[in-house]
Amino acid sequence: LGTGFSFMNGWLPSGPMSQVAPNRMGPPPRSFSLSSPGSSRSSHEEIQWGKVMACVVSLMLTFFPVAATARDGRVSPPTCVAIIDAATNCPARPAVGAKKSAEVQLKSAQERLAAAEKEAGKVIELGESPQGEPEMVEFWKSELARLDLNRTFMSELEAKLKEDAQIRLVSQLAIETSDVAAEEKFWCEALGMQRYKAFPDGSVIVAFGPPSIGGEEGGYFGVKIVPTTSQKASTSDSSQRSPRLSFVQLTTPALIRISRVVSTGGQVVDGYGYYGVQSPAGVLVRAYVEDRRDPMELVALAVEPEKLQETSESLKKLGLEARGQYKLVSPEMQAYMPTLPDGNVLFGSGDPTLNVQVLLLPELRQPKPSGNPLESLGRGPTLVVNEDSSWGVGILDDLERPMVPLSLARSPRLTVYGSGPELAVDNGNMVIDLRSIKEAPRP
Repeated sequence: LGTGFSFMNGWLPSGPMSQVAPNRMGPPPRSFSLSSPGSSRSSHEEIQWGKVMACVVSLMLTFFPVAATARDGRVSPPTCVAIIDAATNCPARPAVGAKKSAEVQLKSAQERLAAAEKEAGKVIELGESPQGEPEMVEFWKSELARLDLNRTFMSELEAKLKEDAQIRLVSQLAIETSDVAAEEKFWCEALGMQRYKAFPDGSVIVAFGPPSIGGEEGGYFGVKIVPTTSQKASTSDSSQRSPRLSFVQLTTPALIRISRVVSTGGQVVDGYGYYGVQSPAGVLVRAYVEDRRDPMELVALAVEPEKLQETSESLKKLGLEARGQYKLVSPEMQAYMPTLPDGNVLFGSGDPTLNVQVLLLPELRQPKPSGNPLESLGRGPTLVVNEDSSWGVGILDDLERPMVPLSLARSPRLTVYGSGPELAVDNGNMVIDLRSIKEAPRP
């Protein structure tokens, strides 16, 4: 009851999510570039990239004003949630040259606004022009502020990696699939990532921003999609040893369209007040509306209770710090998300609002039924108000039990970058490895 699916419009949900979603001012969730990731850009190309982005932003403000006010562009990167043909309409953002392009576009937007105000003979406020001149100015101001935030993050990260041997960057999740194109389409067209690298073997890396270290844009968590090389590739099957991949959790600056999740081969797992979806390759994703430097928040791993301490020590050896149980980042926006089990432990390095974390979840064993018929009666009777305002008697449902789902993705591998000797945790099901920061991709 109250799920609020709207398959006609494709938005989820129209119930609790729409009630708690904030109405923030910010740029629309789109980003565009002209050249492929990793290629060099001339000043002319950088300016052209900005012009393409400005054109599409203008169209978004005109035809999709709700999407344009669903995020804080000073924090969240421009994403392409629910876009069609992401390879063409939402290429990767450049790691170098973005600020110069944004400055050029801001100046151009300010000139257009000044011309429009001169013609109108008054100051034009937000929402008063069908061409969206004030919104364009605000967009590029926010984009410059966001780029400064990310550049500061990158500078501090690089300095700490040189000075502090314990600093780590949870950087990448690799999975195997028999259909790389379908998996890429899901992450890019349903969730808003872009492709940042393609490999000769057919693998690709997608992310919410450049996964490289350095430049104005960088330090984003990447999902590496690898073509399956063996039918015996491991999965997060419950019969195998822990840890196993449970889910990834991310924030979205704009509402995800369930129609795009389904059309890209994904599945809707849950959707009451948050997004619970599954990728074509079997990666479970939980998402809620919020702003983050990198929308990817954490990677959750399921662990057998008797192995929790051992796995915790393994993560500490990799240089990750235990930070206690997970606390809701936004109680309002996460109010309807599934309850996590007691005893969960969050691991990370650096500011959790800027870096991706690892969450260990002790697996829960379902209690055996006692055979008592009263168990089916929930928590007992309660008074309810009927549709005609009369009083009646109902039954309270059982309290929601914590959930520890398992992703079905093959051969998951989590990569952490840092200084010091390289290490790996390999239980035959999931690999977590520490690699030298010198191996991290550069712009």
